Amino acid sequence: MRDDWDELSAEVAAGAICPMPGCGAIGIAFRPKYSARNGHVGSWEFTCPRCQIDFMAPEQQFVFQSVPKEWLLAGIQTA
Repeated sequence: MRDDWDELSAEVAAGAICPMPGCGAIGIAFRPKYSARNGHVGSWEFTCPRCQIDFMAPEQQFVFQSVPKEWLLAGIQTA
Protein backbone atom coordinates (compact mmCIF):
# COMPACT_ATOMS: atom_id res chain seq x y z
CA MET A 1 0.00 0.00 0.00
CA ARG A 2 1.29 3.43 -0.88
CA ASP A 3 2.01 5.88 1.91
CA ASP A 4 0.52 8.97 0.25
CA TRP A 5 -1.12 10.44 3.37
CA ASP A 6 0.37 13.90 2.83
CA GLU A 7 -0.64 13.98 -0.84
CA LEU A 8 -4.34 13.50 -0.10
CA SER A 9 -6.91 16.15 0.79
CA ALA A 10 -6.87 18.06 4.02
CA GLU A 11 -9.83 16.12 5.45
CA VAL A 12 -9.97 12.82 7.31
CA ALA A 13 -12.97 10.77 8.40
CA ALA A 14 -14.07 8.85 11.47
CA GLY A 15 -17.00 6.51 11.92
CA ALA A 16 -19.10 5.57 14.93
CA ILE A 17 -22.15 3.39 15.45
CA CYS A 18 -25.45 5.17 16.06
CA PRO A 19 -26.49 4.88 19.73
CA MET A 20 -30.23 4.58 19.01
CA PRO A 21 -31.55 1.14 20.03
CA GLY A 22 -32.10 -1.06 17.00
CA CYS A 23 -30.39 1.27 14.52
CA GLY A 24 -26.73 0.23 14.31
CA ALA A 25 -25.89 2.41 11.28
CA ILE A 26 -22.42 3.93 11.06
CA GLY A 27 -22.28 7.71 11.08
CA ILE A 28 -19.34 9.31 9.31
CA ALA A 29 -17.84 12.69 10.15
CA PHE A 30 -15.03 14.67 8.54
CA ARG A 31 -12.42 16.96 10.11
CA PRO A 32 -9.31 18.74 8.96
CA LYS A 33 -6.31 16.38 8.89
CA TYR A 34 -4.23 18.55 11.22
CA SER A 35 -6.84 18.34 14.01
CA ALA A 36 -6.78 14.52 13.91
CA ARG A 37 -2.99 14.26 13.89
CA ASN A 38 -2.19 16.44 16.88
CA GLY A 39 -3.08 13.72 19.40
CA HIS A 40 -6.16 15.48 20.79
CA VAL A 41 -8.90 13.80 18.79
CA GLY A 42 -11.58 14.03 21.50
CA SER A 43 -15.25 13.61 20.64
CA TRP A 44 -16.64 14.07 17.16
CA GLU A 45 -20.19 14.96 16.12
CA PHE A 46 -21.92 12.49 13.83
CA THR A 47 -25.28 12.35 12.04
CA CYS A 48 -26.85 8.94 11.59
CA PRO A 49 -27.62 8.27 7.91
CA ARG A 50 -30.58 6.04 8.84
CA CYS A 51 -32.46 7.79 11.67
CA GLN A 52 -30.94 11.28 11.17
CA ILE A 53 -30.12 11.92 14.85
CA ASP A 54 -27.03 13.89 15.78
CA PHE A 55 -24.76 12.23 18.33
CA MET A 56 -21.33 12.63 19.87
CA ALA A 57 -18.86 9.78 20.16
CA PRO A 58 -15.52 9.74 21.97
CA GLU A 59 -12.45 8.37 20.24
CA GLN A 60 -12.74 5.06 22.14
CA GLN A 61 -16.06 4.32 20.37
CA PHE A 62 -14.87 4.95 16.80
CA VAL A 63 -15.19 2.09 14.32
CA PHE A 64 -12.44 3.79 12.30
CA GLN A 65 -10.63 7.13 12.46
CA SER A 66 -8.21 9.36 10.58
CA VAL A 67 -9.05 7.77 7.24
CA PRO A 68 -8.36 10.10 4.29
CA LYS A 69 -11.62 11.21 2.67
CA GLU A 70 -10.56 9.87 -0.74
CA TRP A 71 -10.22 6.33 0.63
CA LEU A 72 -13.91 6.31 1.61
CA LEU A 73 -15.09 7.86 -1.63
CA ALA A 74 -12.83 5.91 -4.00
CA GLY A 75 -15.57 3.60 -5.26
CA ILE A 76 -18.28 6.25 -5.63
CA GLN A 77 -18.96 7.59 -9.10
CA THR A 78 -21.42 10.22 -10.20
CA ALA A 79 -23.41 10.24 -13.42
